[in-house]
Amino acid sequence: MEYEIVSWDQSYQMTFYLFEKMIEENYFPEIIVGIARGGWIPARLLADFYGNRRTANIKIEFYDNTSRATENPIITQEISENVEGKAILIVDDVADSGKSLEAAIEHIKSKKPKEIKSATLYYKKHSIIKPNYFIKETQAWIVYPWEYGEFVAFQYNQLRNEMPVKQISKKLKDIGIPSPLVETYFSIILTQEKNRTSGNNESA
Repeated sequence: MEYEIVSWDQSYQMTFYLFEKMIEENYFPEIIVGIARGGWIPARLLADFYGNRRTANIKIEFYDNTSRATENPIITQEISENVEGKAILIVDDVADSGKSLEAAIEHIKSKKPKEIKSATLYYKKHSIIKPNYFIKETQAWIVYPWEYGEFVAFQYNQLRNEMPVKQISKKLKDIGIPSPLVETYFSIILTQEKNRTSGNNESA
């Protein structure tokens, strides 16, 4: 698996490049919509660059109300702004499967906007939707700085039965997750495991 670990500085710079691309085409959205959760931060940055205070959210998940994974996205929070007759920019961090982007576009279309355009930082060729604007095409697993902790927890849960904690920690550092975050996370994990073992011994 190829990973691309994105820093805060890179995220900011890429979002600014996205803004520049849209300005070059003289594109000025009236409402900027961030798809929760990945699109929140780039949407907020674009709102800042544009000087546009009209932002909105739409929340899309791949889990039902029993926390079971689903094949198709579920809109768990509808668009939070009246978009009728407005030029809308939908923002997400990556167009991967494209299903979230497609669901957002179809939902907002039903609210009768004047037009809809989409923007992401990364785009993957297999996505069913190609954003109107994007910065980089990739096939790597993108890890943004606002999801480092979530990624570390996921990797730990996936690998905990295959290798020691220290080896998982080293792997995460080697692929580019900041060392202090990894060390802090695994320090907590090791402490929790030690406490559980101690508790079990006392019960026995």
